[in-house]
Amino acid sequence: MKLSKLGYFAEFFLFPPIVLISTALAFFYIASPPHPATWVAVFGLGLAGWTFIEYWLHRVIFHHAPLISQLHHLHHDDPRDLIGTPAWGSVLSGLIGFALPAWALLGFGLATAATAGMAAGYLWFVFVHYAIHQWQPRHGSYLYRVRLRHAQHHYVSDGGNFGVTTGVWDHVFGTELQQPARRSERETGLSVH
Repeated sequence: MKLSKLGYFAEFFLFPPIVLISTALAFFYIASPPHPATWVAVFGLGLAGWTFIEYWLHRVIFHHAPLISQLHHLHHDDPRDLIGTPAWGSVLSGLIGFALPAWALLGFGLATAATAGMAAGYLWFVFVHYAIHQWQPRHGSYLYRVRLRHAQHHYVSDGGNFGVTTGVWDHVFGTELQQPARRSERETGLSVH
């Protein structure tokens, strides 16, 4: 849905505290906190797990779920418009779809690590997605490369390049769109304006 600037950027204010509170809960408020190295490893798995979730959400839900795909189509029609999920929806989805199952599977201490990692990954996704549609990143930078990948999804085929922060899962699942042969953005029409 189309969001106000405050609504669109609310996640930048909500998710960092979720990461910090999850970390504090793990180490200061439970009787037997996890070993720090184990917590960091599970945090890393949560972060990497987010990229997998990002890929599947975009591929399946955003492009095929009846109501959500219609809303996502609005983003494809006007990529610079502030269209997204309200912050409360993201927090609620993360809590029900990830944090509570992680708690049941891993126990509270390590669930905080997985949740903090997933929340950090989600925040990275929100930042990258905003930046590649709104900024002109430096040629050759990470943001420039992901911008070109994502522009192919918008302007060449919406049947591939579903990963925004990484192309790993597109490669694994065979949905990676081929990069054009060393031509400029202007020649390929892949720049996001």
